Amino acid sequence: MRCPYCGGINSDQAQFCVRCGRDMSIKPPVQATTPRSRAPYPTPPPSYPAPRQPSQGQGYPRPGVPQPQQPRQPAPPPVPPRRAPEAQMNPVPTPIPTGPEPPTSFPPHTMQQLKTLVQGALNYTVEHEEENVGRKKTIRILYQRCTPWQQVATLLKALQEHQSDKFNTIIIQGIYSKESSIYGFTNGQIQFDRNVRLGSQVMHRYQIETGNGFETDSVRIVLSE
Repeated sequence: MRCPYCGGINSDQAQFCVRCGRDMSIKPPVQATTPRSRAPYPTPPPSYPAPRQPSQGQGYPRPGVPQPQQPRQPAPPPVPPRRAPEAQMNPVPTPIPTGPEPPTSFPPHTMQQLKTLVQGALNYTVEHEEENVGRKKTIRILYQRCTPWQQVATLLKALQEHQSDKFNTIIIQGIYSKESSIYGFTNGQIQFDRNVRLGSQVMHRYQIETGNGFETDSVRIVLSE
């Protein structure tokens, strides 16, 4: 016996469906079928006005009538791209002049070797002196462009001539022109620090740089006594 609700197979004596559990003695109501709705007619596309034909004498040229040719305008010459001056694109640093050969003890590894370089020091003029907070003093000196070992000798000579127990730090900055520079110094620098504690010892320290301190061939020296 087939269930009128779910179509499940049951025995002929069964009253309830083993599949859906409904009473098979009650027949399900017959559903009225509604007629299938017909698809609406397609809506015709909107009509657009016909394109306007150009009037005589305008728009397209008339067939068989020669048209006057317009003279061609010469193309403007190409504008070359603006280039920055070579001096701004690739600034050429001032070359270091050749001078006497450095002594065999350069760069120095001891204070004795450092002090012997003073014999090759150049003449200089003091351009600026400034006292800073913390017993610190900065002096800018002007002298000609020279080799690294002559820079060290001139800076050390200026430090010895301006040494004072009043200051714990004395900085001598060398320049070779009075023009302003992005660097603090262009011709070397020496920094002297008094009573620097290195472990259990108290020493004086000398820190020296040649050039402007950023060049690849700059010499850097650190010694203590």
